[in-house]
Amino acid sequence: MSVFSAHRRALKPLVILISALSSPAFAISYGVYDSRGLAMGGSATAIGTHAQAAFYNPALLAFHEEEEEAGRDGRVYIPNIVVQVSEGAQSAIDAVEDELDTQLSNAINQFNDAPIQASAGLIRDVATDLRDVLDDIATDDLSIDSFIGFNISEPSNREGGGFYFGARALAGGVANVSDADRELLGDYIESMGQIAGGADPDTVAAAYPHLINNRGQLIDPTSTLTSNADVSALVVSEWGMALAKQFEFRGQAIALGITPKLMRVDAFRDTADFNDGLDSVDDAEDEFKDSQETHLAFNADFGIAATIAEHYRVSLTLKDAFKKEFTTKQKADPLTGEPAPDLKVTLSSRARMGMGYVSDKFTIGLDYDLDESTPMATEAGTQELSLGAEYVLFDSLALRAGYRNDQTGFHENMASAGLGYRWKRFVVDVAYASGGNYQAGGLQLGWTF
Repeated sequence: MSVFSAHRRALKPLVILISALSSPAFAISYGVYDSRGLAMGGSATAIGTHAQAAFYNPALLAFHEEEEEAGRDGRVYIPNIVVQVSEGAQSAIDAVEDELDTQLSNAINQFNDAPIQASAGLIRDVATDLRDVLDDIATDDLSIDSFIGFNISEPSNREGGGFYFGARALAGGVANVSDADRELLGDYIESMGQIAGGADPDTVAAAYPHLINNRGQLIDPTSTLTSNADVSALVVSEWGMALAKQFEFRGQAIALGITPKLMRVDAFRDTADFNDGLDSVDDAEDEFKDSQETHLAFNADFGIAATIAEHYRVSLTLKDAFKKEFTTKQKADPLTGEPAPDLKVTLSSRARMGMGYVSDKFTIGLDYDLDESTPMATEAGTQELSLGAEYVLFDSLALRAGYRNDQTGFHENMASAGLGYRWKRFVVDVAYASGGNYQAGGLQLGWTF
């Protein structure tokens, strides 16, 4: 009889937890909504174009000195896509797709049928991969932040308007990976490694009595693993209309703007752990979706900007001016049957100031969050300092670069670059950003009118 035997579900909750943790550990930032903004480090509240105004600072729509019929400064962008993801989140997703739990169960079954060195080595290798993923989750910033939508902008003589529709998907999670779980997985790895190296299975079993039951079978660790994660997510769909008007004060141009918007918010929040009785990753995803609550809300963005000495610009903006709290569905306590208290996901306002130099050929700007962003739930906050620059060649090719720094120190700094090109009425913008374990990309296509 084999000394080591395992139930097929022995480590399935490990990958269930990994699946849940594919959501990131971050607060809601001001946001990056287009490729130019991504390429320039997220700095756009002062130096953004008319096409960016509805997303970053509606007041920028009013910095235009011609009627709309006099030029082709209107823009339509569709699609507009930005994706930001951390390597930690990607490794967690890869682990789920690789079905490491199934691989481990199959390897253990093979060992139970034929306790040879090769099957023990396979168990060791797969268990090592699982522990490595847990280590990555515990130490890496797990983050996915994406936006997709379209927008229309039409500046006029010292005023302007714009419209956009878009959906931003973001989430936050706090991983609580215990040292005891790491040690337990380490014992599985060490014991199987010894057998793979030629040790006698009975001798190894005697050295690791806590891994086997009185029938000589490997104990299912599900009931003893304590790691869990508090996972929150928001999918924010917005319909916004930006309006702006320019005024003159002591010879300087000052613009005011507002973007009222209707929001559909899908809120999720759940605690994923090893003791929830789930049999598959799909079950874990279904349970997370069961916490979904859909809310309709009204909100608004406000902006003010001033142009000084023709080329210098300063700005102040407030995004999502009205704080919102969204409840999520929670299951009743499985032991008492008592209703679980509502868990809330918070969307808070974010204030940002900007300054920059703007000309036809060269633009450079700096944006700064005035306060640390409020977390959605229990994740770490963020406070960004963004620097970006653009140089235009041949009136058609824009070269862009930027840098984004997190003042809290919880997140990696990011360097970015991108290109913009205009051919007749067609425009395209691409961007890429990278920093630490974080990568991002953006693409938008459009035309002028």
